[in-house]
Amino acid sequence: HDLLRKLPTNLDIIFNLKDENKLNISAENSNFNLLCLPTDNFPNFSDDFKTEEIILNGKDFLSLLNKTKVSMSSDETRHYLNGIFIHLTEANGKSFLTGVATDSHRLSSSSMVLDNAAKFKSFILPKKTAFQLCNLLTETNEKVSLFSTDTKIQFKIGNTKITSKIIDGKFPDYRKVVPSNNSKTLSANVKELIDSVERVITVSVDRKEGVKLTLEKDKI
Repeated sequence: HDLLRKLPTNLDIIFNLKDENKLNISAENSNFNLLCLPTDNFPNFSDDFKTEEIILNGKDFLSLLNKTKVSMSSDETRHYLNGIFIHLTEANGKSFLTGVATDSHRLSSSSMVLDNAAKFKSFILPKKTAFQLCNLLTETNEKVSLFSTDTKIQFKIGNTKITSKIIDGKFPDYRKVVPSNNSKTLSANVKELIDSVERVITVSVDRKEGVKLTLEKDKI
């Protein structure tokens, strides 16, 4: 990839596999011999995805991923938090595809309406796959086709396929930590709140410490 990126544009590039372990790449006055690995070493992703196809609106799914990926954990000791929990929820007689992520300090949740939800099976989408999907969906308006097995998930976006292992583990019951019957609501101007927080964190020793918010009556 680095070689091709540094070559001049509009060149014809010739790939010549000398043998199983040696590849020759030539372009105009450039010539490279690279060592290769045997093809048998490549992971096997030949699972036959026979499950029913689930069609997702690409823009809605991108919004779901963007709103939840910020809370994915990087703690390898709790690998089941290193992704987005994609599952079904119901409300007002409708089925929703819901994504949830948490690093145990913060929790993000987002939902989109799902019409063909009959045979959907929940899974935890790995962090890298989530970011790759976001990159692809940003560049297209195509719908997303989703297929799954017990251990893998596959997304089709136009002529592109992404096949990924799913995270093996049980996502915690996040509903237990979401407050219910809360009668206290605070409304604020989004831009003013963000600007205020940004000014304060410039003098924070460690941004992970957070910002303390206090409410005072009749004070602007």
